Amino acid sequence: MKSDSLHQKVLKIGAVISITLLSVFPTLVSAHTLVFDESIYDPQQFPLDHAECYQLLDNVGQQEGQGAVEQGVKRGLRGAAAGAIAGSVSGNSGSSAAKTGAAIGTTVGVLSGAGSKNAAKQANQQERDSLMRNCMSGRGYDALN
Repeated sequence: MKSDSLHQKVLKIGAVISITLLSVFPTLVSAHTLVFDESIYDPQQFPLDHAECYQLLDNVGQQEGQGAVEQGVKRGLRGAAAGAIAGSVSGNSGSSAAKTGAAIGTTVGVLSGAGSKNAAKQANQQERDSLMRNCMSGRGYDALN
């Protein structure tokens, strides 16, 4: 009974940590995060130039994040296997220790994959912002941020 209780606690703690960390990470890459003071520019030309630059964003910032989910799943599986082996070899209560090790390994692996996915999203966002800044700057507009 005691080992089941410990196992359940480890699983619950891992789930809470996973949910907490994954909720902190942004889930979507926005088109761009630049701010322009439209009031100082031609009100008819600015939307046209902005739309043309915006269309260029479809071509960037998509490649890096494609494998992050698969990478997280693979890391989770490897972490589970390593944790199960470490738990069973540690001399604790065999199957229970292996399950606990697998749960911890899975959590660490999934969180590692989520970190990779977050890094890819940040890189994508920076690429999109840079493209938009360069495009708009080439047309005479300056971003405020």
